[in-house]
Amino acid sequence: MDLSIFFEIETADLSEAGVRRCYDECVEQVMLADELGYRTAWFVEHHFLPSLSQCTAPELMLAHLAAKTRRIRLGHGIVLLPFNINHPVRVAERIAVLDVISRGRIEFGGGRSTTDAELSAFNIDPEQTRPQWEEALRMLPRMWMQDSFSWDSPAMRIPERPVIPKPVQKPHPPMWVACNQPSTVEFAGRNGLGVLGFGIGQGQSNDFVRTYREKLKDAQPIGAFINPKFALLTFTLCCPTDEESLRLQGPNVKRYVEDCRQIFAPWIDGRIPPSYKWQMEDNRERFKMFQTVTMEEIVKAGGACIGSPETCLKVLQYLSDCGVDEALLFMQMYTTPHDKIMRSLELIAKEVRPRLATSARATDAAAAQ
Repeated sequence: MDLSIFFEIETADLSEAGVRRCYDECVEQVMLADELGYRTAWFVEHHFLPSLSQCTAPELMLAHLAAKTRRIRLGHGIVLLPFNINHPVRVAERIAVLDVISRGRIEFGGGRSTTDAELSAFNIDPEQTRPQWEEALRMLPRMWMQDSFSWDSPAMRIPERPVIPKPVQKPHPPMWVACNQPSTVEFAGRNGLGVLGFGIGQGQSNDFVRTYREKLKDAQPIGAFINPKFALLTFTLCCPTDEESLRLQGPNVKRYVEDCRQIFAPWIDGRIPPSYKWQMEDNRERFKMFQTVTMEEIVKAGGACIGSPETCLKVLQYLSDCGVDEALLFMQMYTTPHDKIMRSLELIAKEVRPRLATSARATDAAAAQ
């Protein structure tokens, strides 16, 4: 199982100096992860969510990191694909430029947004996000591969034009989609796209991975190839002891869940758009659960990778055995000290990763090749 790092660029200090310091620290963390051999640094795209994410222009952060790193892959996870937020041609151009300047290190993830704050501000009907997201996903690989591109549908018309430059990676960068519910996981499998599992609990990972692998068997890829990877987000912090890890990161996880509850409140407490119904109802139950259980219980159940190297090994081994291909380690949160994140990156790279056993599923897949 690959180990990657994930950023929403969160800070409890929303002053100008606090946000600037947070960005500087994120850059240092990615540079260390590059040295330590982590696979990918993933950055989200969010708007109008100051308590949750300062990452409103991830393409600029990724461009900066392309010049600061050598080996680590750079994940745009995700680009919001509703047309009023990001025109498909602009997405294709930005991803291609990032791939050029990073010398072929870009991973592309697409999604549709799950917040009323974002969609209503851009004047987007929530029920149009799914078809627009899917349409953009179908356009992008053609723009990256074809000398000349055109598109004509009821939702989008693009006259024939050369979309330039072309990505370094041929035929195009790996394609992923954000998955928060079973229908999206099934879509990813049917269309040969990698899964970025956000909001999928570790306890659900077995069933979701099984569903994904089943749909992959008959995949008709949207792009030029199948990206058969299942990645899962997990709250993380590794310290020498469980006590220190929980003391530092436990309150941040609780705050994160509370902030998400507030962000989703317009739908959870009001009318849920039909295509978001499963996710919002699942979130509602999860938010209730977080109010009644301790972080110690969550970690013990494998729901967060927070603890000593031994504890983190158990959690990550469980995910690997479930068939997860890539763990997205979410360390940088509101008040997590920068030096503790740097130490955590080192502990996981040096004391946890070497002890991760290959899952039985991965062994069987290798033997079949």
